[in-house]
Amino acid sequence: MRHAVALLSLLVAVYGYDNGASYSKLPPLGWSSWVALGPVPEEPTRDFCNEASVMQAIDAFVELGFPEYGYTHFHLDDCWSAPVRNESGHLFADPLLFPNGIEPIVEYAHSKGLVFGLYSDAGTRTCNGIAPGSKGHWQQDADSFASWNVDWVKMD
Repeated sequence: MRHAVALLSLLVAVYGYDNGASYSKLPPLGWSSWVALGPVPEEPTRDFCNEASVMQAIDAFVELGFPEYGYTHFHLDDCWSAPVRNESGHLFADPLLFPNGIEPIVEYAHSKGLVFGLYSDAGTRTCNGIAPGSKGHWQQDADSFASWNVDWVKMD
């Protein structure tokens, strides 16, 4: 009887977590770029990424079959943002690393059936200290992420 109650409680908790999004019934299983794409000799930054390396990582993730086993989250960590906000205070992708911005990366991940996440920080700077954090810009950053069709935000 005790096991039946425990199982029923678990089922209720899992059902209660469903917010209607196709990816909400499982924990966020997937991959994060944190130190996975760098450093490389030509870019000694701890968490380096650029448009080409991210597209290649998306392709490899899918080709290796991870989504078939429920690993559908692809998260871009502390490597994408420009070191300053633009003149209106918005975050934007580093134009040297992502000349087409973040939107094509998100669209590409979505075209492969992946949930796409971006990293930000609750402080004034990100963990690497390179890019601005979201402190004082919560709504502005949330609006930017939503306008890029980002599904998930990892906030440190």
